[in-house]
Amino acid sequence: MKRLLLYSLGSAALVLLGCGRPEPSGPDLVLITVDTLRADRLGCYGGRRDLGPAICSVGDSGTRFTWAFAAAPLTVPSVASILTSTYPSEHGFSQWSTDPLTKDLKTLAEILAAHGYRTAAFVSNPLLRRARDLERGFHLYDDRMPRRERSRPDYAERIARDATEAALDWLADARGPWFLWIHYQDPHGPYEPPEAPEIREPPGGRRLPVLEHQSGWHGIPAYQALPGLRRPESYARRYDEEIRYVDLHIGRVLEALAARERTPIVVLTADHGEALGEDGYYFAHGHSVGLDQVRVPLLIRAPGLPNGVVPYPVSLLDVAPTLVHLAGRSQPRTFRGRSLVEATAQPAAGLPTRPIFAQHHARLAVVVDDLYYARDLLDLRGLVPDPNSAARLRPLPPRTARLDPGGAPAAYRVADKGGPEEHLEPLIEQFAASHPHQPLRELSLDEDTRARLRAMGYLSPEE
Repeated sequence: MKRLLLYSLGSAALVLLGCGRPEPSGPDLVLITVDTLRADRLGCYGGRRDLGPAICSVGDSGTRFTWAFAAAPLTVPSVASILTSTYPSEHGFSQWSTDPLTKDLKTLAEILAAHGYRTAAFVSNPLLRRARDLERGFHLYDDRMPRRERSRPDYAERIARDATEAALDWLADARGPWFLWIHYQDPHGPYEPPEAPEIREPPGGRRLPVLEHQSGWHGIPAYQALPGLRRPESYARRYDEEIRYVDLHIGRVLEALAARERTPIVVLTADHGEALGEDGYYFAHGHSVGLDQVRVPLLIRAPGLPNGVVPYPVSLLDVAPTLVHLAGRSQPRTFRGRSLVEATAQPAAGLPTRPIFAQHHARLAVVVDDLYYARDLLDLRGLVPDPNSAARLRPLPPRTARLDPGGAPAAYRVADKGGPEEHLEPLIEQFAASHPHQPLRELSLDEDTRARLRAMGYLSPEE
């Protein structure tokens, strides 16, 4: 009897100790980002019906946001904005800077890890390598990239099959709650998906020159050039094949997630789009904040969000607040976005109007309700150097577009005094004044990057 009493007291003590240190709880979370994926190529966004069925399935059984906007038309600033829910001029990450992410900002992974989540990332773009400091908060940050680009052998990458297999290996032993981020490099150029059907161009037809730089201005960017292909439709077809390829392997991830005992929450989006002839640019990105550059798909499968289509515009700054909300955690004060669970709980007419911005160091776009407005911030008549393409930036006219609630293509109209966008001009001015971009020469650059920029003429020999 005495032994039984001691055993009972010991068991009670263990229970009390366990109550003092509860096991972490919360839903499992998955964030999938696809590099350079235009929304309007997918079947669920008005593209070919057979393009992106696995990607679209997330929205088919969840929520599809018709008009979602990236914060920047380039990978590093856009991804940093997704993870920190801040604009590029706030987190300070460019394609070039080697400064670490400011400690004042909390990343999505840091917040979740601090609340007991196991966190893992599998990235496939060399610009997201570990040295960029985006690995903060991840227990595992897998940036193995064994493949080399055809025209830029110093650029490594990982194809979708390998990224998927690495992620599935981790998932096999994952115990919740966990947060998984997979960033797929496909369909970023050069458009060479494994086992893609060969394209043979017939004689005649319009052909584009291969450029000596990466701008895509009325030609094929140097790194995009594929042997024997010069027709724009050939490259557009290969771009679609890249989407088919990544979609196949995203489908494998979704199948594995569906087979788990606990159904994870899934968010799928892209870092930016790709020009397919818009503004005279081909198979390139990073040169503007045009709709081809900053409109991206956003599909979420989660409790608390409506099943169906959300027609009003949202920002990718909303991704981190939404996942933190779904995990039952509080938002840090630095987050600029808002939880889409809260935003969709009321009709769009009842939502407080907020501007959504997309930043480029020489241009800025704002979206309010169904109106998009963009203009240059710099005088580009002198052809300002573009460090992202080794070419020169060319001016674009101030322009506006109405965003159709059904997602139909939006046609630009040149903005003029007295037009419907006039009330948005003060928003552009205020944002530009309070969110200035850091000049290139003031960024912290490693010596290899500095040497490349000197060679391209963006920095003087003494800088």
